[in-house]
Amino acid sequence: MERRSHRSAPSVRRARPRGQEGGVRKRPTQSRRVRALPPWLTLFGSIVFLLLCFAFIFFVAKSCVATQESSQIRKYVTGADSVLSDSANLGNEQLQSTISAGLEDPANLDAAAIKGAADESQKYYLGSLRNEEVPPKFENAHHYMVTALGIRAAATESLAAVAQGDSEEFEEAASSAVEDYKLSDAVVRDHYAPASEDALKESGQRGDQGYLYEPKPFMDYEALGLGSSSAREAGMPEDPNALRDVRVVEVKLAGQPLLPGGNVVLTGSDELVFSITVANAGEAAETGLQVEAVLNTRAERQAIPFAVERMEPGGVTTVEVRGFKPGEFNETAPVSIEAGPVEYEQRKEDNTLAGTVTFGI
Repeated sequence: MERRSHRSAPSVRRARPRGQEGGVRKRPTQSRRVRALPPWLTLFGSIVFLLLCFAFIFFVAKSCVATQESSQIRKYVTGADSVLSDSANLGNEQLQSTISAGLEDPANLDAAAIKGAADESQKYYLGSLRNEEVPPKFENAHHYMVTALGIRAAATESLAAVAQGDSEEFEEAASSAVEDYKLSDAVVRDHYAPASEDALKESGQRGDQGYLYEPKPFMDYEALGLGSSSAREAGMPEDPNALRDVRVVEVKLAGQPLLPGGNVVLTGSDELVFSITVANAGEAAETGLQVEAVLNTRAERQAIPFAVERMEPGGVTTVEVRGFKPGEFNETAPVSIEAGPVEYEQRKEDNTLAGTVTFGI
């Protein structure tokens, strides 16, 4: 028989969970509460931060645009200086000596050299006419530059045509060309240079005036022996008390009369062409009379100047001006025509005629 022990079974000791050893129960640690900003203050800070970011981007972009505009203006001014200087050098260094030799002896007339000068003049004119990088503030000045170069190109082309034909007519053609060259000098001196200075001042770049072209004559006219009579004609009349008065007599737009303060409606195939009649109501002949047609559309201000070579007392001249860009459909744009004024002119009320034009279908 099996004998059983009367001893009790050994007790089993249960493992205590950590933290309870030694009979001490530790309380679970509580995380500290972190105080958060009020929602409205967080929203306000975010808005301020965004505004600061936008302001920074705006000022950086504005600075970049201003720098780019400044570079564009300087590039245009230096480019225009180069073109006008090259044109003047062409007249003084090449064309003048060729014309002088032809006037001294028709046998020495170099028609090929004059033709080459005409081609160069045409290149300067077309290059300026097709220039699409003109800063907005220089558009008005640029028109004067194009006009002066166009006058030189046309005069030299006419002179080249005569030189290739009858040499007996060369002296008369040279005299006519010289008058045109003087007119181009006046356009550059009296209109292009002042308009460019005004554009620089308006752009806040007065420091760049040193880049502007310093006007100089296309050639030495006195050295050609063709400058004396023209200088007297262009000067003051013999009688210092002679009346000086020019006026705009009539303006037609697309064949329709434009009355002072009136409106012309363009429809169908109407062409934007001005027919301008000016008169010399004074007692002295006027040479190089400046006339300008201006069209102000929403897109841009367009000004096209031209010059009347000579007007005798009581003379009337009609010219056509074209090349304007039309405005938007149903747009009414102001237009104005101004003649002169000439020096010592007292009555200037009739020098200007203004109205409007509406661009219909």
